[in-house]
Amino acid sequence: MRGLASILVAITGVLVLAAGVSSALVKNAQASEAPASKTEELEAKFRAFIESWMAKLRERERHNIAHIQWKPGGRGVVGEYVGYDTTNYQVAGIRNVESGTPIGRVVYMELKKRVSGASEVDALAQTPEIVERTEVTEIFRYERGSWVY
Repeated sequence: MRGLASILVAITGVLVLAAGVSSALVKNAQASEAPASKTEELEAKFRAFIESWMAKLRERERHNIAHIQWKPGGRGVVGEYVGYDTTNYQVAGIRNVESGTPIGRVVYMELKKRVSGASEVDALAQTPEIVERTEVTEIFRYERGSWVY
């Protein structure tokens, strides 16, 4: 009987120890999941924000085209405007997730484009020539639940 009691005490001790270890493991897993899920949430929101940012750049390019300052050229008129490569851009990782205000970056190309033709309408019908490329890095902060510029 004494041997059975010793076994029961040992099993109880093992169960208590296992419960403590299990509880600690669950707490550690939850703690490690929290930053990852927060980071994932911020990244998802940032990607959506960048999509809207690229849409704004496309709108700005349309505005720039509508306001070209035309000049006489060899075969009619020449005009230049600023455009953007909104299909090839790089979203850099988000920084300062836990230690302050989260910061996100996007890198894209700003393009100086030239069109020419016999008339303004003819020039706009042509494929623009890229005469200058400038790499642009935009930095945004996360504030009050949304990305801002």
